[in-house]
Amino acid sequence: MAKKLKHKARPATPAPATQQPATDSMKQPERPALFAVLLMAMAAAVYALSVKNGFVFFDDDKAILYNQALQNPSLGKFFSGQNLGMYAPVSWIGYWIGSLISGKEAWGYHLLGLVLHSINAGVAYLLLRQLVRRHWPAFFAAALFAVHPVQVEAVSWAAALSTVLFSTFYLLGALAYVQWKSRTTPLYYGLAIAAFVLACLAKSAAVTLPLLLLAIDTYRAGKWDWKFVLNKIPFFAISLAFGVYTFMTRAQEGHDIEATSAVFSTLDRFWMVCQTLLFYPVKLLAPVGFSIAYPFVKSGGSWDWTYYAAPVVLAGLAFLIWKKGRSNYDLLLGLAIYLLPLSVMLPFRTVGSFELRSDRYVYISCLGLFLLLALLVEKLKPAQRYGILAGIVAVLGVLSFQQTKVWKDGIALFSNCVEKTPEAALCQCNLAYSELLSYKFDEAAYHYSEALKYDPNTVEAYNGRGQAYFNLKKIPEALDDFTNAIQAGLVSPKLFLNRGKCLVMLNRPQEAIPDLNRSIELEAQAPEAFYFRAVAHEKSGMPDRALQDYTRAVELNPNYLEALVNRALILMGLQQFDAAVSDYSRAIQINPGMAMLYNNRAYAQLKNGQPGKALEDVNQAIAIDPNYARAYQTRAVINQSLGKMDQVQADMQMVQRLQQGG
Repeated sequence: MAKKLKHKARPATPAPATQQPATDSMKQPERPALFAVLLMAMAAAVYALSVKNGFVFFDDDKAILYNQALQNPSLGKFFSGQNLGMYAPVSWIGYWIGSLISGKEAWGYHLLGLVLHSINAGVAYLLLRQLVRRHWPAFFAAALFAVHPVQVEAVSWAAALSTVLFSTFYLLGALAYVQWKSRTTPLYYGLAIAAFVLACLAKSAAVTLPLLLLAIDTYRAGKWDWKFVLNKIPFFAISLAFGVYTFMTRAQEGHDIEATSAVFSTLDRFWMVCQTLLFYPVKLLAPVGFSIAYPFVKSGGSWDWTYYAAPVVLAGLAFLIWKKGRSNYDLLLGLAIYLLPLSVMLPFRTVGSFELRSDRYVYISCLGLFLLLALLVEKLKPAQRYGILAGIVAVLGVLSFQQTKVWKDGIALFSNCVEKTPEAALCQCNLAYSELLSYKFDEAAYHYSEALKYDPNTVEAYNGRGQAYFNLKKIPEALDDFTNAIQAGLVSPKLFLNRGKCLVMLNRPQEAIPDLNRSIELEAQAPEAFYFRAVAHEKSGMPDRALQDYTRAVELNPNYLEALVNRALILMGLQQFDAAVSDYSRAIQINPGMAMLYNNRAYAQLKNGQPGKALEDVNQAIAIDPNYARAYQTRAVINQSLGKMDQVQADMQMVQRLQQGG
């Protein structure tokens, strides 16, 4: 009895599961470069709006704005350090190029991301065309890759430039490898190795490329052969080195992988991985509800039913593939392209990140699912499938264009996330942070509270809400939050400074001093910490120590107006009138429109035996603010010293009138 097709070697790329008629295949275009350019233009048009977006203070600040490697940049800095526990010098070079384009504005980074994504769309088409040897499925899959809204996160987020950048080298490496297999020219093998190294230097997620290359060899040969591993040895060596180093750098950064992973049990991780494998295909087929975070949240100690159903669905799909599709190599190739790049992004462990799943994680992987969809549509007549493609691209393009607006700024981004997934404490917390930066303190306090409601372990929210309360003058509430943050283990100079400020403002100066000492220990160059410690010392009856701290605050910030004024007041108490006059004079240079400064200097001039200069100053104070009662009191004292009693009486009458509201 005749048997079905076996997995045997074939001299050419395997035919698709349903072979197209010869007349159709003869019409396949012979100029793939033109179609690659068309795809690049489509991608650029759909995501053009992203160039107008700004930074979002969620990794953009840490990865770009505060990245030490980008301060006075050099190749030595790029290749000798790490940021956020990651070693990604090629990505930092990308950020640096973005800064060369637009300086401190975000549009240069977005423009670079847009260009790279456009290139990736063209390269994806050329790679798939080389693999399946057919224009239609390659073009269909690459078109969806180019315009699908799942790509918005990678393209429109400045910090996610690393994703599109590593993907460029990842795809180029795969394309060079396929060319080498076809031509056996050492140059292409070297190019594949070089591209792979650059991909890993851009982002460690690139370490999966050797697995994909094995899948490509198996696909092209129509069977598995252990010999395929031999020419991948350099790739696997590079992959292992970067993988191990990534875990090391994460640990050096302070990410306790074991502790963060222990939040979920092994069984939890099983449900999470299974559900995630189906989560992304659903998002790709139903392209709505995109968010920067898709949290794993239990309700009453149990997962949603989709988690428990996922293993059953996956097992059923695996059985069908084994039973019906194991000889359909195009199907297996699509699955490999989906699963292999995604494998290191699945929530097996928590490597120092809140994001256990994210749109950008399927930036490359979605290409495999789009290829599977293309294989289904390929069975239709050419006119039908091109009509379907045009319709899908139009709809996805509009959705992507709209989704790009979500990344306008932090408030827009995290408002969208809170709307889509209100239970995402990460989004609540980051929306609050963006509102805090925009001086929307009531809104910030509310969303920090929401973050703590959904996840009491979001201890950063205590610190943020404390800052919101502080700016709302709710000092006792702010003190409680700062205390909770410190008790939860957060350590930062600003946190201890803030609690110290609260204690000073609540007239508990002696309690404030240890916190302010701790803040200065952590950051010895912060003038505000010395200022508030000076205030605490002054209120505790230690003027000498207060004077030392005010002096240090002024040394660190010569334009620190409050420190100059308070130091002058202490100097007046110590009868060092010349020094007090000097401080008031410096303060007036900083803010010449403040009547109080002229009034205070006038009093210091009088005490220093300069009544004439004192009179000039107090008259200037009154000229600035004719309703400043204290200035009239000071002028009365000065005129009394000059024996001008009639003017003294006039000034005191003016004081009485102002105090009575007349």
